[in-house]
Parts: sequence; structure tokens; C-alpha cells
Amino acid sequence: MNQNFQNSQIFDLEIPDFSELKLTAVSSKYLKIILLNLTLFFIFLVGVMSTAFYFFYFDLSKIQMLSIIIGVLLLIIFLILNTLIGFKFRKYAIREHDLVYQHGWLKRTLMIIPFNRIQHIKVEQGWFSKILQLKSISVFTAGVNGGDVTINGLPEDIAEGINNHIRRNISKENKENGGENA
Repeated sequence: MNQNFQNSQIFDLEIPDFSELKLTAVSSKYLKIILLNLTLFFIFLVGVMSTAFYFFYFDLSKIQMLSIIIGVLLLIIFLILNTLIGFKFRKYAIREHDLVYQHGWLKRTLMIIPFNRIQHIKVEQGWFSKILQLKSISVFTAGVNGGDVTINGLPEDIAEGINNHIRRNISKENKENGGENA
């Protein structure tokens, strides 16, 4: 039996250095939308707590009530800090052949979506986003495990520009491959 087993590398891939990639932050106006959503959640949470205390006041000791109130206040503080710190890491880049999106501060995620893997694109605008002139762009891929990306808080013209650029690129690749127009 031959004991000289080798497992040589087949491909010598040059992996690009993403530290040099210039990412663009989403619009700072989008922070207002996130904070509005958090405020509405806090109002709902305080309403539920107030209702619960009203109906169950006699069943809770002072230490239990104080524990619940402190827990909720800590949750609110964490959510606000998470929002403010995490917002700084919401960035994107459009390159010649792909879309790059980064988010998260405790767990940083960098997603790279090649244009040739995109199934369809959706551009959305909510009522508050319309007031602030912001849009969201969602890119859907054929991948099963989290291949879809939504970039919220883009200025209207940039969102439409990204949408048009990706559609042109997909259409161009389809023509080059002999397929139908996208």
C-alpha cells in the first residue's frame, strides 16, 4: 500500500481584498424611520405593561414590578443603542458585476450578489419614506439560504439608478448568452 498521499490545490484563486472596497452609507434620513418604528414599539410595549399592571397589580410584589420595569428599560436602552451603533454599518456598493451590502455591528455581514444570479428586483417606498424621499431596493436570487438582500434608506434617484443599472446589466448578459430580454 502506497503511503504517499497528496491532496494538491486544484484552483489558485485570487480572492479580492474587500478592505479596499469603498462602501456608501445609506441616507441618514433613514435613521428617522427606524427611530419612529422603535418609538411606536415602545408605546405599544408601555401600553401592554400598563394594562397588565392595572389588571394584575395586586398579584405582583413591589420587587417583581420593579424587576419588570427595570428589564423593560434595559431592553429599550439596548434597542436604542443597537439602532444607533448599527446604523453606522449599513453600507452598500455597486460594482460592474455585483451588488455589495454590509450591515450589523455585533455580527457584521457582507453580502455580495452577482448580477447574473439575480432573479428579480423590487423597489418600494412606504408613506414615511415618501415624505423623506427614500426608497428601498430588494434583490432576489435563486439561492435558498439568505441570498436575498434589501437595502433600505436609499435616496429615490439612487434607488432608481441601481434598479436601472442592474436591469440593463441582466438584459445585456441575457443578450450575450442568447436568452430573452429581462
